[in-house]
This record gives sequence, C-alpha cells and structure tokens, in this order.
Amino acid sequence: MASPIIGITAGHSLNKHGLPQIHLLRTYVDATIRAGGTPIIIPSELPENSWKLLYDKLDGIIFSGGADIDPAIFHGDPHPTVYGLDHKRDTLEFALLRHTIEDKKPFFAICRGFQMLNVVLGGTLYTHISEQLANSLEHDTPRKHPRDNYLVHDIQIEEDSHLAEIIGTPILKVNSWHHQGAKDIPPQLKITARTADGLVEAMELPDHPFSIAVQWHPEWMQEDEAMQKLFKAFVEASSK
Repeated sequence: MASPIIGITAGHSLNKHGLPQIHLLRTYVDATIRAGGTPIIIPSELPENSWKLLYDKLDGIIFSGGADIDPAIFHGDPHPTVYGLDHKRDTLEFALLRHTIEDKKPFFAICRGFQMLNVVLGGTLYTHISEQLANSLEHDTPRKHPRDNYLVHDIQIEEDSHLAEIIGTPILKVNSWHHQGAKDIPPQLKITARTADGLVEAMELPDHPFSIAVQWHPEWMQEDEAMQKLFKAFVEASSK
C-alpha cells in the first residue's frame, strides 16, 4: 500500500537574520512519517486555484498549531496578549478547512487547528482563558518547560467517541501550550474531551471519516503509545 500524502499547514516567522521564512515545527513532520504518512507542507501564500490543485493530491490534512487566530474573524473580545496574527494563514486555513469538511477528506486539527475548526463552523474563542474562564487551570505553560515531556493536566474523554475508540482510556494527562480556547461550540461538533475546569479539549464531526480535533499537542508526545495511535489512525484513515 502506498504511503498516503498528508498536507500540513504552516505559519510564518523570521530567522535569526530577520528574514521571512515558512514556519512549521519538525515534530509534525516526524510524527506523520513515523505513522506511515508522506508529509507535504502547505504554504499560506497559495492562491485559491493553487491550493485546490494541491488539495486534490492530498489524502489527508493536518491543521497545525501556531499563533493566534485574528479575533475579528469570530467577533472575539480584544486582548493585549493576542499575538502573531497572520492574515494569510487565517484566510487559507479558513477556506481549506471548510472545503475539507464539505468534501469529507480526513483531517487532524491540533491546537490552533482545533480552534480554527470551531471558528469555521461558527463557534467562538476565549481570547485569553485565564481572565475569561472562571477558576481555569493552567493552560498556557511557561516556555521554560521542555515541550517533549511536560504534562500539565488531565482530560476526561467521552466514551462514545472516535477519540475514545482510538485512545482506549477515559483519562489522559496531556501537555498544554495555549492561552486561547474554544468558548461557544457550534452544534455540528461533538465535544469529546474536557478538562476539570470545563474547557473543551477535543471535538469531532459525526459521520465524517476522520475529523478529530485536539487542543493539546500529540506531536510532542510521541513516546506515548496513545499519541502514536492517534497519528496512526489518522494516516490509516487517509489511506482509504
């Protein structure tokens, strides 16, 4: 069986010389290869006719993590901590994700991608959880902690979900690297995991071949068998 081609969305940053570059952390690529997929980076500069041409070649898409979505898109409350706005990325991911949903192509949405799924379907976000969600846990882990082995809080997974079927356990301890989060959830989405403070940590679309969205970063937890299962299930679904 041929390795499925997996598109991965990317952002932008400046290198040490101040020059612009396409930005995607290598962990997404490594986790995809480990699961048996062939990763292709999707640059946000692509015009519609170009990304649609690439889309037709892809078997599945990962909507990756990154900087904040512009609050203007979902009529969110402005907050001084909102950072890294990338209008090209917002525009491409919004259109690409909507197209992916309608076409029922397998997708895996992570962190920012999880939030984008909520927004695309009409939901809203907390623009700064710690000030807008009462009694919230720590979600925006200080960057001094190592990403690959620092787990912050438990999530409770709903039993009757695709996520539970793959993970195989109702309680999971995960990392957390976000200051925004899903607030109002559109009716099309099924909530599949929460934290103890009530924040939604995972969602999926019923009657879709693979549409799992998670707020944590499974690509940084690849020594965990459950996170390996998650990527493998996505790649297998993209092979069909």
